[in-house]
Amino acid sequence: MDRSEPSAAVRRAAAALGVAHEPLAAIGGSSGQTWACGELVLRIGDPHVLDREEAAMTAAASVVPVPQVLQRTRYAHEQGRERAALLLTRLRGRPAADVRGLSPRQVRRRGEACGAAQLALAALAPAPVMAQAPNSVLARQARQQGLAGADSLLHLDLHPLNVLVDDAGEVSGVVDWANTAAGPAVLDRARTWSILTLDPAVRARRREPRVAAMVQGWSDAAAFETLPAPARAWACRFMLDDLAGRHPDDGLAHVRRCLQENTGPDR
Repeated sequence: MDRSEPSAAVRRAAAALGVAHEPLAAIGGSSGQTWACGELVLRIGDPHVLDREEAAMTAAASVVPVPQVLQRTRYAHEQGRERAALLLTRLRGRPAADVRGLSPRQVRRRGEACGAAQLALAALAPAPVMAQAPNSVLARQARQQGLAGADSLLHLDLHPLNVLVDDAGEVSGVVDWANTAAGPAVLDRARTWSILTLDPAVRARRREPRVAAMVQGWSDAAAFETLPAPARAWACRFMLDDLAGRHPDDGLAHVRRCLQENTGPDR
């Protein structure tokens, strides 16, 4: 199906939430699960996943602006499986990645604001409904080496497309909580470090002054240089699993090398 056209499940969710009359436009990639709905956002998915997203946003709202849940519903998928839908507020601002017309210095300050928001989120405890972060072996290893304390709320997809900023460059929202989980706070910073330095799409542009400025500003504010090897290894493994099938085998060779560098016999 053309992902730009809403499926029957999306139309069913819109009808259940009373917004069937609104035009729907796909946003947030090709998953077909997030749709602009007039001035609001329609999000569909597995009920348990959306429960975690809602719980995460409720917790995160104490430190950063997040979408507010206005309505929720459950309905039957065309194959009979139960699905859920949320109707969310649409936050003001534009993605931090939209740096048109900005100088590298301005972009660096924007990166610093994003890194500061990440540190604020790291101080939050997860809700009981949160699942543990993927690859719990490495998470346990981090604890054994004294690199983590109590579990924190993890976003696990925090990057310049999922952080919104206002005209002054201040963070106006954090969106896309689909990967949210509980685990050592260091893992969220490691995940962002891997996206900003190892993701092939970003890596191909790393010499562009504004891209380099964004990465440097975020890195300085979130102290990426202090990330321990087990956390970096965990992030590399997460990226390899996440991008498998989306890139040719040699396109992720640098991620595998980084994983080896951060995984030794004593780790």
